[in-house]
Amino acid sequence: MGMKEQLNMKGQFHKIKLFPLLITTFVIFLFAIPYYINDYTDILSSSYDVNDNESTTTPLTNSPEQIMQNMSCPHYKIALFIFSEMEDLNQRMLMREELFGITDNIIPCMKQDTNVIYYKFFVRKLKKVNGKVLKLFTSEKMEYYHDIVEIDVEHSDDWHQTLLKYAQSLQEKCITFDHLILIDAFTMINLEKIQDKILSSKIENRLISNTRKMVWGSFDSNRTENMAVILGSSAIRPILENSNYKMNYTSLISSLYLYYYNNPNNIIPGDLIFINDPISIIEWPNSISSISCVDCIVAMGHIYQEWEIRNIIKEFNISTTLPCIARYDLKMYSNETVNKLRPNIAVITSSFLYKDNCMLEAAPLSAKNKREYAERHGYAFVARSTEYDQQYYRKRKPVWGKVDAVEKVLAYYEWLIWLDMDAFFANRSFSIEQLLEKCEKRAGGKKEFEKINFIVARPIGDNMINAGVFLIRNSDWARDFLRNGVQSRYDRANTGMREQQAMRDAIQLPNWKPNVLYLNRDDHTINTFPDRYIRGDFIVHYAPELGCPADPVLGLDIENGFLRICESSIIEKFLGTLVFADFESGKFCGLCKTPPSLTSGWVMVSKYNFETAYSMLQYSKR
Repeated sequence: MGMKEQLNMKGQFHKIKLFPLLITTFVIFLFAIPYYINDYTDILSSSYDVNDNESTTTPLTNSPEQIMQNMSCPHYKIALFIFSEMEDLNQRMLMREELFGITDNIIPCMKQDTNVIYYKFFVRKLKKVNGKVLKLFTSEKMEYYHDIVEIDVEHSDDWHQTLLKYAQSLQEKCITFDHLILIDAFTMINLEKIQDKILSSKIENRLISNTRKMVWGSFDSNRTENMAVILGSSAIRPILENSNYKMNYTSLISSLYLYYYNNPNNIIPGDLIFINDPISIIEWPNSISSISCVDCIVAMGHIYQEWEIRNIIKEFNISTTLPCIARYDLKMYSNETVNKLRPNIAVITSSFLYKDNCMLEAAPLSAKNKREYAERHGYAFVARSTEYDQQYYRKRKPVWGKVDAVEKVLAYYEWLIWLDMDAFFANRSFSIEQLLEKCEKRAGGKKEFEKINFIVARPIGDNMINAGVFLIRNSDWARDFLRNGVQSRYDRANTGMREQQAMRDAIQLPNWKPNVLYLNRDDHTINTFPDRYIRGDFIVHYAPELGCPADPVLGLDIENGFLRICESSIIEKFLGTLVFADFESGKFCGLCKTPPSLTSGWVMVSKYNFETAYSMLQYSKR
C-alpha cells in the first residue's frame, strides 16, 4: 500500500472516530437548549407591573403540600374581577375576608400562586377625591398592593368593557384562565357552586357544548346586568371586537345579548353562547324568605349592609377560596416548626399617613421599593397603618404605632427588619441573610450571635440611635423587651424622642444590653444618611430633622446600590435645592440633608448641567 493510500485510510479512520463525538455533542446541545430558554425566560419575567402578579407563580393542586414547579405562564381555573369605588374600602375588606379568607396582611399574599383563583379589585380613578378617602385608599394600596388595580371609567356602564380589556391584556402577557367572573363590590358569589355548574356543563337547564364560549348573566334589566357575569375565556375577544353594538346606559355585554336576542337570525360572533339566568343570579330581595329557590343561587347583588352579607354567606354555606399558598399556614412562628409555605423573614414598614398628607404621593413609591426588595429575595412585605390609628385611644403620638405593629407581626416570623417610610433599600442585591452574616462577625461569631435579638445603629455625631431601621428576632427576649422595656415608657408617650428614646434607654439596661448588637458610630452597616451615602450601602434613611421627607423621596431613584436623581424635570421642581456629585467615586447626593464639603471630586449640579453630570456618573459606575 502506497503512502497516499495510507494517508487516505488514516483520514477516513479519524472521520469515523469523530463522527460519534459530533453526534454526542449535538444531542447534548439539544438537551441544553430548554435550560437556556428557561434562564432567558426568567430574566425576561423578572420585571412586571406592580398591579399584576405576572411573576413566576406556583400553582396549587389539591393541597398546599402538592406544590408544583414554577411556571412562567400561570393558569387559573377562575379569574374574578370586582369593580368598586374608591370609598368602598370597608366593602373590599369584607370581601377579602369572606371570599378569600384574608382578614389582614400580617401574612400577605406576595403573589397569587394557586391554580384556582386569580382576583383583582378594580377601583375607579376620580378627578376630585375627598382627602380622608384618598388617605385611606393610599394606605390600602400599600397594604394590599397585590389585588388593587386603578382604572379610568368615565361612565358607570363602561366598567365591563374596561375589565374585559384588562383580562385580554393578561392573556397576552401569558396569564391565562378558564373562566372570568365580573361582579361589583356589593355582589356575593358562591365560587364553589359556579365551578360545579361549569364542570357539569349544565346551566339554566341547558347543556352547554363549550363553556369557554359562554356568557352567563342576568340580562333582564339594567338593575341586574352588572351584578355578575360569568364568561368563558374564549368569549372575551369576540365581545370586545363588537363594541360598536354597545347601547347608551347599558353595558357592552348586555347590549350584545339584547341585540342577538332581538335579531335571532344574525350570526353570533365567535359562536358565543348567551345564557340569561334570572334564577341563579338575582337581586337581593331583602329577605331570604322571598327567594323561591335558595339552592339555585350562585350570585346575589345589591347587598349593602354588612350584617346581611355575613348572614347570607352563612345561610348559603359560601366557603372561602384561598388565593395564595402562604395563607395555608397561618400559625405563629416557632423554632420547632419550620414554615415551608411562607417566608420566615419580613420587611415591615408604615403605611400610615398623617393628617397633613405630606407623604401622600411619596408613600406608595416608598412601599414599592420595599416590596420589590422583599419579592426579589423571597421575604414577606408587611405595611401597617391600623396600629398608628389606635394610638389615639392609647393617648400616645401616632409614631408609637411602630412598636405596636412590630409586636403584632413579629409573632409570625423569625426575623423582622423595620424601615421607616422615608428609608429605602439602596443595594437591593444585598440580602438580609448576608446582613445577618455580617452582623454575626461583628458579634464575635456564631455562638455569640445566637444571643443577639436586636440590631440597631447609632450614627456618627448623633446621641440617639436610629430607630428608623432595625432588626429584631422572634424570641422571648424580644417580647419582653418590647412589652416591658419599650411599651411601658408612657412617660415618653408624647414627649422627647418618644419610642426612639424608649428603645435607646432600654438597650442600655443590664437585663437587655447583652442581647443587643449595638452598632455604635456606624453609618454604613444597616443604614446611612443621603449625605454620607457610599455606593453599595444597604439602606438610605432621610430622617429630616424638620419638614416633610416627601420631596427627596419623589426626587430620587435608588437602583442596584447607586443613588441618583431620576430625571432633570425632578430637579426643576426643586429650584434652589443643592445637588452634588463626586464623579471619581460615583457618589451622588441628591436633595441632600446636609451638603457635603466641596472638596476633591465634589461638584455642584444644577438643572442646567444635570444631563452632563448624570452621564458622567453613569460612566463612573462601570
